Amino acid sequence: MIRGFTQILFFWMLGESLHYLTDIPVSGSVIGMLMLFAYLLIRGTVTEQLERSSQTLISQLSLLLLPGGVGLFFLGQRMEGQWLPLLTAIILGSLLSIVFSLVLMRWLVKRQEQ
Repeated sequence: MIRGFTQILFFWMLGESLHYLTDIPVSGSVIGMLMLFAYLLIRGTVTEQLERSSQTLISQLSLLLLPGGVGLFFLGQRMEGQWLPLLTAIILGSLLSIVFSLVLMRWLVKRQEQ
């Protein structure tokens, strides 16, 4: 499992470094995730250690999202008049991520069956 976490951290640091060096307007975490995704597509398989590490992180995902939601609670006056754009962004972002995940999953299942 340590090897899986090391792979994830390696691609995260690689993405952050690329973001820092090139000043790309995309988060280093996202760049690293895309690089890991490309690496796994090229490799064609996921190691057991990486799969276990990923599942462990996914099971703790709610802990990463909770502080952001609590932070919004304390913004009270500053968020006045901003709720509609915020809710729109949350709903659209959620729908887009669900649709993207569905399309990607279907594509990966078809690819695996072949």
